Amino acid sequence: MGDVDAEDDDASTRRAGEIALLHTSMLRVCLRLIMVLSLPVILTMGVVRGLTTPWFIRWEYSKPDFPKDPLGLPPAARLTLARETVRYLNTPDSLPVLTSLTLPDGRPAYNAREVSHMVDVKRVYTQLTAVAVGCLVGLGAAVWWLARHGYPCDIWRGLLYGGSLTLGILFALGLWMLTSFQRFFKRFHDLFFAPGTWTFSYSDTLIRLFPLPLWQDAGLTIAVGVSLLAAVTAAVGFLRLRHCWQAEASPPARKHSN
Repeated sequence: MGDVDAEDDDASTRRAGEIALLHTSMLRVCLRLIMVLSLPVILTMGVVRGLTTPWFIRWEYSKPDFPKDPLGLPPAARLTLARETVRYLNTPDSLPVLTSLTLPDGRPAYNAREVSHMVDVKRVYTQLTAVAVGCLVGLGAAVWWLARHGYPCDIWRGLLYGGSLTLGILFALGLWMLTSFQRFFKRFHDLFFAPGTWTFSYSDTLIRLFPLPLWQDAGLTIAVGVSLLAAVTAAVGFLRLRHCWQAEASPPARKHSN
């Protein structure tokens, strides 16, 4: 009788161990998936936020082939207006920054439709930033748990697959941009803004401050910047993962006794 009870206890222990192992394996897969899906968002928004700083506007306006203002707005005033508009995106409760902007003749720089669109832009920009921060927290939590419980190879897999996914998405979008930038530009805006709210006359200030070549350069800069970061991320993951594969393939060292 005692032997039967002992066998039952052993079987229950094995089943409990198998269930615990299955749960751990599922959790590891979920954490790797969080890493893989988070990296494209984090890398992209990191580069986008880097572009919404004064350096990019200064660089664009300093290019010799940058389009001149069709209505003769002085370059210095045009640059100041563009910089202040970008600053609006990164300043909390900053609608007065936008509405107080004026043209050299004293008229408001933006009409009501332009102001409304910029409010929408800031809303989307803030929401995407919040999503990226959430992804960063999720990525950090996944890395912490995997490292704490002795699964570093899962971290390197997450970096490799996440970086590779980012590169794949960028490659597809890059082909789309190269073959039809205007269609890409339209679809992108239709995704985030209501139809008809983001199209303006060529005499409107937004179009004059941010002409199409600027957006083309911005798209190219984002693509190149994110590609470099993704390639480095994937390379680090691959190189570190190679050590894991080599360790798994190496026979365990034998202990010699005297």
